[in-house]
Amino acid sequence: MRVVVAVVAGMVILFFGLGVLRGFAVPRRGAGVPGSPPPLEVAKPPPEGVRVLFWCENCGTEVLLLRAGNENPPRHCGEPMNRREEILRG
Repeated sequence: MRVVVAVVAGMVILFFGLGVLRGFAVPRRGAGVPGSPPPLEVAKPPPEGVRVLFWCENCGTEVLLLRAGNENPPRHCGEPMNRREEILRG
């Protein structure tokens, strides 16, 4: 009787473990999956000869972003920073 219980318990543990491992193999969030965040839109680089700066209205900090991930301005002092474009002399 102990052998039968041990085999049944082993099979239950085996199937439960395989189910958990299958869950790790399948991505939960991604394109087309309900509840997933929308894909990020990549920001377009500024035209040649233009430098984009961001400055904080509260404290005056300026930030030069060499590569922006999206169109949203960075945050500083808890508020979005203001965008300023400078034309470079050539």
